[in-house]
Amino acid sequence: MNPLLEITSTPVLESLLFLLLAGHNAMKINWSNGLVKDYFNQFNELKEKSEAVEFVNIVLQDNFNEDVKNDKSLTHLHYRLEKLKKQLLKTYFTSLKREKEFLDQYEYVGDFNSVISKLFLQMKRLQLVIQPDVQIATSVHAKSKITYMTARGFWINDSGERERAFVKSLGRLDEFKEGKKDPIIEKIGIEKIREASLQTYNSKYPD
Repeated sequence: MNPLLEITSTPVLESLLFLLLAGHNAMKINWSNGLVKDYFNQFNELKEKSEAVEFVNIVLQDNFNEDVKNDKSLTHLHYRLEKLKKQLLKTYFTSLKREKEFLDQYEYVGDFNSVISKLFLQMKRLQLVIQPDVQIATSVHAKSKITYMTARGFWINDSGERERAFVKSLGRLDEFKEGKKDPIIEKIGIEKIREASLQTYNSKYPD
């Protein structure tokens, strides 16, 4: 098993990391990134640097589409994500010897690992809010035979597994000029799923 998974072996973190670690082994940390530039010395003191590289790169990389990166209406969510990443990295690089005051609130290593696991899960959920995973589908009303468009969105449950959690109606198919291929359908679907997932996120993690 990957040593990183042994260190933080909660079901949530295991599920997420098994999906995300592939392809990160050969990568290096970009120390010019403002989120990690202050942790270079701590990194050099780590015994398992390769696993740290994997973890840090997963935290740093969002893999957002360009339109999501440039959407000014999402600035407040990007800010919240950056703030959360700072908290996660600060926790990850906390010294067990030098920062005893922070660690005094945890009696067992397992409790401290749970903090990292929960922050990691929260980060992945917020990323999914910013860039929802949306499927567009059609449904036909049984009586009227009218075709409606729906958007289906996903969430990450407490076990770290993605599951379908949101279904939003987008209106009648005949209301869209280009039918199923009308690009506005996906845009509306993303907006509605993002709104629904943000409500769920805010209820789980109130500021």
